[in-house]
Amino acid sequence: MIFGFSLVLGAIGYLISPKIGFLLFVVILDLGYGIPIYLYDKHIKEIERYWPDALKLIADTMKAGSSFDYALREVCVADFGPLSFEINEVIRRIEMGDTTIKALDFLSYRVESKVVRRTVTLVQESLRTGAPLADVLEEIANDTKYIYRIKKERQTKTMLQSIFIVAAGAVVAPFIFGLTRVITEFLTNVATSTGIASAASLVVALKTQETIFMLLDIYIILEVFAASAMISIMREGKLSPMYVFFPVMITIAYTVYLVAQAVLRSMLAGMVWSSKWMIFMINKFKKIIKEERAQISLEFLIILGIVALAAIAVGFYLKQVSAKNVGKVNTIQDDAIK
Repeated sequence: MIFGFSLVLGAIGYLISPKIGFLLFVVILDLGYGIPIYLYDKHIKEIERYWPDALKLIADTMKAGSSFDYALREVCVADFGPLSFEINEVIRRIEMGDTTIKALDFLSYRVESKVVRRTVTLVQESLRTGAPLADVLEEIANDTKYIYRIKKERQTKTMLQSIFIVAAGAVVAPFIFGLTRVITEFLTNVATSTGIASAASLVVALKTQETIFMLLDIYIILEVFAASAMISIMREGKLSPMYVFFPVMITIAYTVYLVAQAVLRSMLAGMVWSSKWMIFMINKFKKIIKEERAQISLEFLIILGIVALAAIAVGFYLKQVSAKNVGKVNTIQDDAIK
């Protein structure tokens, strides 16, 4: 059912994009099988968290003079979360007629925890041999509490390394791969549009480009898978949490991968558009300057012609005035001689 549902969603996503379809198929399939495992692991962790306190309570109750069965009932009355429910199932089977050892086998079967199963084995051996069970339970409680504290310390100390792996594997590397993909596409498009490379070279370049893109997609999946496995082993000591880490990290990685491509494509498109706009404005400015120069030279010629005509007119007028003055002077001189 989970496989069919993931396959249907993958097919719907494939209509949008093959990558989206494959991503949906992998993520839904992983979550379908991973979420129940995660919830069961969470249930086991809750039992292991209360287990030392429950053993300590059983040991103290038995030291006070009570039987093992009565001590188990005290655990059911106390609030130990899911552990109280499991102990209640053990008591129910004892009341139904099973022996204590057989009822504890049922507990070991239901709770898949190494700590619980080892403790149950030691308790069964103590019941068979007649060893002091209260002292044994107290020592086991101290040991399991110490083991639980070590697990918590390991998770705390590996927090920084886990953050680094998530940042490098799900954010930084996909971002760089997205930039690499867009730059490769841009250079190939430039070579195609400008005719720098020959037709045979372009065919080889396009095939190589498709291979590089496919390898980038595969590498992101493998890298995220390895990163989620490392985090699971480093923090939990097992691979089961990877079923939850992987879909979350692969979703973040491909989101960053696609966003990086979209951002860089928009930046390159803006740069190309701005460069074309600048070239257009420069050519237009040159054209305006040429037209203004032509208009200025025409106006200069007209003004120069007007000034020349004015100079000729003034020269002619001065010549006429000087001729009249010379005539008057000659007349005066002739009159003076007479």
